[in-house]
Amino acid sequence: MAKTQGEESDGRFLRGRAGRTTSKGTSQSAGVVRFRADFAGSDPAERPAWESGEFRIDALPQRYDFHPGDDEQVGYLRCREAPGLRVYLDRGYAFNEAEARRLGERVVLLDGAGQFAPTLDSKQQFYNLDHHQDCLRAFTLATCEQALVLVVKGLALDMGDWSIYANEPDLDTLFALWVLLNYRRLLTLPVSRRDRIVPLLRLEGAIDANGFDVAEYCGLPQELLSPTRAKLDRLQRRELELKQAGEWAEAELGPFVVEMLGEIDKLVYERADFDDFASVEEEYGHVEIGGDRAAVICRDAAGIFEVEKRLKRLWGGRLGIIALEKEPGHYTLRRAASLADIDLGVAYDTLNLLDPVVDGRPPAKRWGGSDEIGGSPRPSGTGLKPREIGTALWQAYRQRGKVAKLKQVGLALLLSGGIAAVAGLVTILWQLFGGPAQSAGEVGRRLATAAVAVLVLALLLTLQFAHRRQVWLFGWRRPAGKDWWLLVPPALAGAFLCGAWIDPAVGPISDWGSGPRALVAVVLGLWAVAAELSWRGLSHGLLLLDFPVQRVAGRWFVSVPTLVSSAVCAVVAAAALGAGMLRLPFSTGSAWTAMALVIVGGLLSGLTLGMIRERSLSLWPGAVVQWFGWLAAVVVICGWR
Repeated sequence: MAKTQGEESDGRFLRGRAGRTTSKGTSQSAGVVRFRADFAGSDPAERPAWESGEFRIDALPQRYDFHPGDDEQVGYLRCREAPGLRVYLDRGYAFNEAEARRLGERVVLLDGAGQFAPTLDSKQQFYNLDHHQDCLRAFTLATCEQALVLVVKGLALDMGDWSIYANEPDLDTLFALWVLLNYRRLLTLPVSRRDRIVPLLRLEGAIDANGFDVAEYCGLPQELLSPTRAKLDRLQRRELELKQAGEWAEAELGPFVVEMLGEIDKLVYERADFDDFASVEEEYGHVEIGGDRAAVICRDAAGIFEVEKRLKRLWGGRLGIIALEKEPGHYTLRRAASLADIDLGVAYDTLNLLDPVVDGRPPAKRWGGSDEIGGSPRPSGTGLKPREIGTALWQAYRQRGKVAKLKQVGLALLLSGGIAAVAGLVTILWQLFGGPAQSAGEVGRRLATAAVAVLVLALLLTLQFAHRRQVWLFGWRRPAGKDWWLLVPPALAGAFLCGAWIDPAVGPISDWGSGPRALVAVVLGLWAVAAELSWRGLSHGLLLLDFPVQRVAGRWFVSVPTLVSSAVCAVVAAAALGAGMLRLPFSTGSAWTAMALVIVGGLLSGLTLGMIRERSLSLWPGAVVQWFGWLAAVVVICGWR
């Protein structure tokens, strides 16, 4: 039996609806973020003629294609005129009902892929078109006729993304696939065309359900029965040839099904039926962006308005956003649903966060434009692949409620607080097993141990949460902009108020010697980097995609990620003061006053360093500022007694 497991959020980049199916070693994603293999920049001249829209005068368009799998998805089959449907083929598909239900909504299983009774669940939009298990086979329509009934009765295949699962592609399954993938044309076929396909479905359904003897009573007149049987025999010839050669079990199902669907097309359609055929040169994929809207990422040499016209024929009212690549890396973003509640500004903000090319040098090099049309950074283009652009658009318009956002805030607080607790634990263990420190060098070594522990833990957690190693989202990049320098003085003051991470009992700096002095300076530097990696890196970065933040040379405001990281900074500083690990650089005469000043210093430091991190895109300026502030506090405490 096939196994299923959910694909859950990893706290950073949600990837859409769960539903990863494994069958005989094959992994299958049925999520809403749907992309073929990336091939941006490949030479169009190397692609088949049909992919560039060029057809022979007498040939039908090749509307079906099979996209082989990559590291993230297995292969799937698609019809260009039914972009919301994906067909997954695997001889091992044999789901029981519990397993099949875990595939999610808008699922159709064909002829044995579901090993349970025929099912029509319109609430979940879940359909098992089988006629083998838990049914009276003699009185149950075969799969292809069940598919025809569903389509004629109005199955809403144009609403949302659908996943179709099939195992053995016999004629019954092939006809069912053809009916589902041609649901739009099937309902508008003229009588002359309909009379070409319906007898084939009726005869094949009768044969598959009840055998050849009963099939003669399927209702077709004798003058129609014989030629229809001959057409079925011709369609089955390729399968029989492979079986006779002993190659059927190893044959690649995707290319075979594409070939056979094309053969059925030739029996039904003529070239004139496709005068209105709409297509783009390359559709990289699409994502759902809320409700039933879709964002389509594609490549075409035509202009955006011509491409929009073509895509609207295919997508109808579902088309929400178009991301059109005219040259490698250069995209036009267009809101196709002009009256829909889709704000392109939200897309620009998310793309600018995720695009490594948007580095703030200069600040104008970013995604932007109007609420109707915009584009990628100029003149460099984007550093995102088509799949990543789709993921960014999905991120921008996903429905994130208050509870989900609070959970993300809780995760950020838990991780940053846990890292701080590790530092305290290491310090306590030093005290328990090593006794009080007797020199600046010994204090420095103990603090260095704790700093390295925090640094390593913050690094590992950041890499764990950095999807595809997008570490720039966590501030690991060169600083940009200039206006953040205005925040350096208050940031220094806040760091100075937080006290010195060195015990003043070790004596004045003049007695330390050059070695301990250098060690203390290095230790404070390690702590500054560790603190920034934990608070302005990990904690801040986990919240970037859930809340608006400042940008290079943009408007000034205090973001939620900055508030969260500054709160952690203040709490940790207050706890360190209470544990005797910090000292104010001057005497206050009251423990409560000292605590208040440290909390104020932590908040001031956290707020200003968070804003520096956002406006410079980097956590390194904050690390340098903290280092100077703490070093100044050490000099005051240990040098001017």
